[in-house]
Amino acid sequence: MSDPISLPAPTMIQTKIGRLAVRDTGRTPAGGEILVLWPAIFVDHTIYRAQIAAWAKRHRLVVIDGPGHGDSGPAPGPFTMAHCGRAVAQILDALAISGPVVIVGTSFGGLVGGEFALAYPERTRAVVMLNTPVHASQRGFGDRFIAWGARRLHRTGVFVQGTAKSFFLPETIARSGPALEDFRRHLREANGAALATTVRSVLLERAPLAPRMRNIRAPVLFIAGSEDKMYPADSLGEAAATLLQGRFEIIESAHISVVDAPQATTALIDDFLSNLPAAPLPQTLAQ
Repeated sequence: MSDPISLPAPTMIQTKIGRLAVRDTGRTPAGGEILVLWPAIFVDHTIYRAQIAAWAKRHRLVVIDGPGHGDSGPAPGPFTMAHCGRAVAQILDALAISGPVVIVGTSFGGLVGGEFALAYPERTRAVVMLNTPVHASQRGFGDRFIAWGARRLHRTGVFVQGTAKSFFLPETIARSGPALEDFRRHLREANGAALATTVRSVLLERAPLAPRMRNIRAPVLFIAGSEDKMYPADSLGEAAATLLQGRFEIIESAHISVVDAPQATTALIDDFLSNLPAAPLPQTLAQ
């Protein structure tokens, strides 16, 4: 049994990409930030269990499950990453948060954070992009097979184990624990059709973010995994170098740094947040 995560029950919020499950910890503690957490494909909000434990008393957390993932409903059809950025704005509107906020996103979530920052610069305090595939999709056999498998094979041991090997370091898999239990549970309990719609939209149909990263005005922390075979750190570093206010860090991990290296990843994000310029007030509308 996985250790419980101390978050409120989800609120379902209607967005452009469907009804999304949102967990909001409430008012912002003094000196804290509003952190919006969006996970990768094939996982839900529980990949952030270490960060949630570290941040819940220091920041306001708005934790989102992507469409077709976790407690969220399915997307009504294919969608773009820009649609996801709009969904974040709709969630903030529903929670009466005017901004600015820090978007913390892993892979798919990092793309969402980038699109939100481009579309809503006045609502963006900063972005943390973790292991984010900012270049164009390869659309090769591997990605197509993953998208096909998301619908038909997601409950099988072969698919779950294969995805784990792509996402996590071997020692993380061997160690197992709550984060890996959550990962396996999520894949086996997911709705295949809903999962596949999201996976296709993210893997096969996304527009590349790299050519537009120079237009992001907010500070950005970009973290890459030294052992991420899907998205090598050197390539991501070249893209991150185009950011106006970018900080690029390589951490010893595969594709999901918040799970492979939770303490080191959290410490880098904490340091980044502590060096942000003072935020304008008020951060939220009257609640």
